[in-house]
Amino acid sequence: MTILFVRGVADDCMIGATIGDGGQISYSMDGNTSFDERLRVKEGVAAYVTLFGKSVRQHPFSFTERPTLVVNQISNADQNHGALERCVELCKQLDSPVVNRPENVLKTTRDAASALLQGIDGVTMPKTLRFQPVSPADVLTYAESQGFDFPFIVRVAGEHGGKSMVLVNGREDHDSLHVFPFDGRDFYLTEFIDFRDDSGFYHKHRIVVIDGEPILRHAMYDPDWKVHSDSRKFMIARESWDEDRKRMLWLNSEVLPRFIPAIGEITARFGLEYYGIDCHMEPDGNLVIFEANPCMNILYNPYPAMNHIVLAVHKRIGAMLAKYSGENLYLH
Repeated sequence: MTILFVRGVADDCMIGATIGDGGQISYSMDGNTSFDERLRVKEGVAAYVTLFGKSVRQHPFSFTERPTLVVNQISNADQNHGALERCVELCKQLDSPVVNRPENVLKTTRDAASALLQGIDGVTMPKTLRFQPVSPADVLTYAESQGFDFPFIVRVAGEHGGKSMVLVNGREDHDSLHVFPFDGRDFYLTEFIDFRDDSGFYHKHRIVVIDGEPILRHAMYDPDWKVHSDSRKFMIARESWDEDRKRMLWLNSEVLPRFIPAIGEITARFGLEYYGIDCHMEPDGNLVIFEANPCMNILYNPYPAMNHIVLAVHKRIGAMLAKYSGENLYLH
């Protein structure tokens, strides 16, 4: 055994299951990166363990040899807090090099990241606070008490992909908050930064940082402020993939290099070898960050026109794992 890939079950102990056409069952665990599924390594190089949260009994692990590298794939510090704490214990037991030390992943909740990334030159990091409202009125009262001006974003803690969040423009939006179940769960309150361009579009960029080097994963835009995967449908209906590639080339050559010092400082503060940044890269050199953490969809790709970007990401991850493990992984 050389590389140990670690996954974690969410704190709610839920695991997804799907049945394929041939009757085979596949399982999915939210809050984990998918190196072990997306990257093909030669036989005998990798081993795998799954960690549970603190509320579930975990049988002890024993290893005949110490791994040359531990790859912590547990990436959602909100949903997988217990598994990350157990991963801290496992890493101490093994005393091996670690990619994405779990104690550093725990720094990437939205509120912790907001506090950690303040004061970086050229970076706008919206203020984010975690709270437990009991009603829509409680949301508005708390926002006022914390000095939040309208508009602001309210979202369920731990949710990603544009789900479970509302933009509150004023007190007249009180009723829109009734979409949330105020049942004791945690919420995030986030300052809204208007990043709309002169054409009326909101542009969101996803940067993946691998061993300190940034790669632009994609650049999407939408007339709606909530830019995420569904925005690609709007883009495809409006322009060709050639135009998308031209925009990516311009962003890579002319815009992204301006943010390398800022990204370097973000990486140093997080102490992570792998993570993503969802942001808006303003041409004037200001980086507006929406979130920064390792829990992002980066390796999955439904669009053949983007294969070259995903392949570049795969190769960079393979080079990183080979560097820290000393193993030739034979990645495809």
